Amino acid sequence: MLEILPLLVFTTLGGISAGAYAVRAIGIAANHDGVNTPNDTQGRDWIFPLTCIVLLGVGLLGTLMHLGQPFRFLNGMSNPASMISQESYWAVAFGIVLVVDLVICKIKGSAMKAVQWIGFVAAFGLMMVTGLAYQACTFVSVWSGAITVPLFIVGDFAMGVGLCLAFIKSDGLMRVAHVGNIALSLGWLAVIVGYMVHLLEVEASLILVAIGAIIGPVAAAIASVCFLKKFLSPRTSANVVLACSILGVLLVRGAFFAAGIL
Repeated sequence: MLEILPLLVFTTLGGISAGAYAVRAIGIAANHDGVNTPNDTQGRDWIFPLTCIVLLGVGLLGTLMHLGQPFRFLNGMSNPASMISQESYWAVAFGIVLVVDLVICKIKGSAMKAVQWIGFVAAFGLMMVTGLAYQACTFVSVWSGAITVPLFIVGDFAMGVGLCLAFIKSDGLMRVAHVGNIALSLGWLAVIVGYMVHLLEVEASLILVAIGAIIGPVAAAIASVCFLKKFLSPRTSANVVLACSILGVLLVRGAFFAAGIL
C-alpha cells in the first residue's frame, strides 16, 4: 500500500486544489461576484488561493516521495514529450498563478478575474494531463481505458465543489452551489459506473470502487438535497459534502492505483 500512497497524496491534494480553483472560476462566470463575495470573505479573498497553494504544495511533496529524490523531479521535467514532464509543467504553471492571485488579493483586497481565468486554464490543464499520464500506460489494462481521463477530471471537480462550499457564507450562493453539487455528483456517479464497466471488461475487482461511489457522489448529493430541504444546516451540509467527496475520490483512486500497481 505504501507504493500507492504518494500517488494518492499528489492526485488527491493537487486535484482538490485544481478542482476548487476551476469551480470558483466557473462561479465567477455564473455569478458576477464569483464563489466568494465581499460579504462572504470581508476582504480576505487571499485565504482561498493560499489554501489552494498549501494543498498543491503538499501534493507535490507526494510526487517527491514517489520519485525518491528531488533530482529525479528535475530530470522528470527535462523531456517535454513525456507525460510526467507535462504534469510537472502544468503543476508549476498552476502554482505560479496561485501565488500571483494570492499577492493581488493581499494587496488589492480582492481577486482579478483575468488572473482567475488564467488559473482555470492551468488548473484544468493539470487535471487533464494527470488523467492522460495514466491513460497512456497502455501496458496497464485497468488504467488505459478512455474513462481514465474523466475519472480524474470529474473527481477533482467533485472535490473542488466541496472545498468551495466551505468558503461560502451567503445562503443564496450556498443554494446555487448545492444544486451544482447535485448535478456534478450525478455526473461523477456516471463516470464511476463507466469505470466499473471497464473493470468488468478487464476482470478486475469492483468492490472498493462501488463503495467509493456510495460514500462519494451518492452521499454528497444526499447531503445537498438535505440542505435544500432544510434538514441540514449550511455548515454541516458543506462539511459533509467536502468529507464525502474527498473520501469517495480516495476510495476510487485507491482502487485505481492498487489495481495497476499491486
